[in-house]
Amino acid sequence: MIDLSYHAKIRLYVSNELILTKRTELNKKQSHYLMNVMRKKIHDTFLVFNSVNGEFLAKIQSNNKKLISVEVIKKIRDPEEQTDLWVLFALVKKTPTEYIIQKATELGASKIVPLITERTVTKNLNLKRFQDIAIEASEQCERITIPEIFPLQKLYNVIDDWIEKTPIYFGDETMRHYKQSSKNSNKLINASCGAVLIGPEGGFTMKEISYLRQKKFVIPINFGPRILKSDTAVVTALVYWHTLNGDMKNSFY
Repeated sequence: MIDLSYHAKIRLYVSNELILTKRTELNKKQSHYLMNVMRKKIHDTFLVFNSVNGEFLAKIQSNNKKLISVEVIKKIRDPEEQTDLWVLFALVKKTPTEYIIQKATELGASKIVPLITERTVTKNLNLKRFQDIAIEASEQCERITIPEIFPLQKLYNVIDDWIEKTPIYFGDETMRHYKQSSKNSNKLINASCGAVLIGPEGGFTMKEISYLRQKKFVIPINFGPRILKSDTAVVTALVYWHTLNGDMKNSFY
């Protein structure tokens, strides 16, 4: 009898192709987690997913040389349509950067681009670590897609090569004592795609701000009178965007 109590969820991202009634092998880390941490046994069930095939119920069939083989036994969800939502942020120290990757994943970002700006201090990037964080966050938040994380890019290069149909909402802290203009506010509403751009801990330089303001597709926004840390600003920007256009648009009664 199939255990359908999968709402007490263990969810694992599996890059292998997932096909009903077919077997697939988990990697060593996942096998250790199931057998030694969660104490799962042969014939126990849990969820597996990827962005191509969707989400499935899987049953443990064998445990051979510390690698678990599972059978895909039930389709739970189809692949989800992903909003084209980018996060562009100036790279900061390790802990806040990892927080940004985690929360951007939970809040539905499709692409995450760490940037070098004129005031960027940290330039060391562990892309594999960032990808692992995004996978773990997707497993936790019941997301099916995994955001694409780019190698470190220079701000000017990204903006120069940007596709103009996708607006960039730029956290301009020089505006924090001014009311958001209705012109810019209207540009935020009913957008089908977009990017949020957040600067480093010291903020963008005036040269960078002037450069950004010259671009028609870059829309300056403010997050109120207080100065926000970079990781807080990313979360604020994404919630702001979702409230107007995305998951939270119809959440208020």
